[in-house]
Amino acid sequence: MSKRTIRIAVEGCCHGMLDDIYKQLLIKQEQTGKKIDLLIICGDFQAIRNITDLKCMSCPDKYKQIGGFHRYYTGERRAPILTIFVGGNHEAGNHMRELYYGGWAAPNIFYMGGSSVVRFGGLRIGGVSGIFKDFDFAKGYYEHPPFRGHSRASMHHVRSFEIFKMLQVRTPLDIVVSHDWPQKIERFGDTAKLLAKKPFFKAEVDRNELGSQANALLLERLRPKWWFSAHLHVRFTAKVSSSETIYNKGWNAIPPYNNISKNDAAGLDGVQANIASASANTVSGAGAGTNSDEITIDSFSSDEGADSQQAPVVASSSPNRNETSRTRIPLNLPPPKHTANIATTNDELTQYSENEEEQHDLPPKIKEEVNEGAPSKDDFVISKEPTFSNPHVPGRSTEFLALDKCLPRRQFMEVIDVDVDGDYDPNVKHLQLEYDPEWLAILRLCQQYTPTDDMPFIPPRNAVFTGEKPSVPLFPDHLISQELEWVNENVFADGPVFIPPNFVQMAPAPPRETPDSAHFGLATRDFGSGARGSRGRGGRSGSRGQGRQNRGNWQDAQPWQGQLPYFLYPSPQTDDFCRMLGLQNLLTRRQQYDNLTSSSS
Repeated sequence: MSKRTIRIAVEGCCHGMLDDIYKQLLIKQEQTGKKIDLLIICGDFQAIRNITDLKCMSCPDKYKQIGGFHRYYTGERRAPILTIFVGGNHEAGNHMRELYYGGWAAPNIFYMGGSSVVRFGGLRIGGVSGIFKDFDFAKGYYEHPPFRGHSRASMHHVRSFEIFKMLQVRTPLDIVVSHDWPQKIERFGDTAKLLAKKPFFKAEVDRNELGSQANALLLERLRPKWWFSAHLHVRFTAKVSSSETIYNKGWNAIPPYNNISKNDAAGLDGVQANIASASANTVSGAGAGTNSDEITIDSFSSDEGADSQQAPVVASSSPNRNETSRTRIPLNLPPPKHTANIATTNDELTQYSENEEEQHDLPPKIKEEVNEGAPSKDDFVISKEPTFSNPHVPGRSTEFLALDKCLPRRQFMEVIDVDVDGDYDPNVKHLQLEYDPEWLAILRLCQQYTPTDDMPFIPPRNAVFTGEKPSVPLFPDHLISQELEWVNENVFADGPVFIPPNFVQMAPAPPRETPDSAHFGLATRDFGSGARGSRGRGGRSGSRGQGRQNRGNWQDAQPWQGQLPYFLYPSPQTDDFCRMLGLQNLLTRRQQYDNLTSSSS
């Protein structure tokens, strides 16, 4: 058995300040003489490509500015270190939706999607994007263009379907990344020190409401070696030993899992009504308290509407979730026909759509194989005594680390060394991201239950609620094993599969001379780049909360030049991924938006 050490940098909230983050990383490498293998960013990444992304970002208008990501998106700059990130609550939701299953937001910068597990150098890394809001948690993915009002925020609210998928993981994880903290994690660290730094957390701490109930559920179930978070803009560490539990009678159970008992398999219709009622009437208990020095969570300017608590009702357009909506497409299909240039016109998008339809016009023989490979009702027969493997490692504790946002004199980054046991080739110097077989199997098993409307997600009938506390819905091991067998045979037949560097620029970006502080007239503030702290992104000094305002440069407010970008763009990466696993791309619904432009906003 060989051992290798992987050096990982962890960063809290990014807020679009990639240049500063990479600068600090390179300084650390030079000071220590040790190469950093991977950078993990814990949300609020702000992958803003253009004015439409900026409009879709859930953020008070006065903080809106394009930042520097678009330079990495266009290839003007390249990330010097492989970077992975989860989404927070201040993101370009339209861009993240294009990469729902995960994918390259830019060369060498990988987004982990709504939830996912990937491998890196022998490590298994899980991630969950978004923050917990109980009034949106049980809902499906009803948001679609044009994203207005509450939908700009709700796209960043984690859904029970993502938590359900993560709960199905059976083998141990090394790292889990989330934006907000697991609820009650502050009880396992120096709570007094935390409250001395952030006294406005006290009320939520006293009520056991600080952090995410959903992440607490995952921590209780998964127990990884490390858990990294951000969101609350403070450094904090904690340790949960293998003998401790974050669950007790006072812990807030969360819908839909608190509404369904272990033996309630026959009463799901009534349960659905109960969850809908609870989802409509509850008020979020998660949040970060009140602090004048922080960005207000989920606050909106008046032009975005006052419907921040309830989302609009959207008519259901999803297929019957009890019907199979996945197919088993052989992997010997022709490669996708990607567009080489940026798609900025209706004609180009239409051409891409037509090419895509050609690819899915399968020959008769393959169509027969697809129909023959579709699962039957016999695939979902549960044995009288189903088994559920536990991902815990006996005796292993979970180390929790939360970090601040990228600003001077803030604790926003740390470098850790992680030892990995296992066989590896010492000649391989360049580590790469790999697909995780178990996660791909879970995706195939869960795909048919993807909720695409605002109705509450109901765990499927073939998921059994476990007897231990907290009781969670789990597929029996044999169902995951069936999908894992298919994945190993069709995807991993020749060994580990690296995530291909198949990034394609689809959306337009501003000219290279555009300053990072540009807001194209969207910002309601009259101060520019100094909005975020003692030094603005454009390099000019400024301060917030100290009675001074920097009016910025008149160029920041110059309108967007040229055609307005679309809300959603086709993602060849997502198409490739779905084709590899035989999945339908249910959430981007590309065909509905080819002719939808930003002029409708």
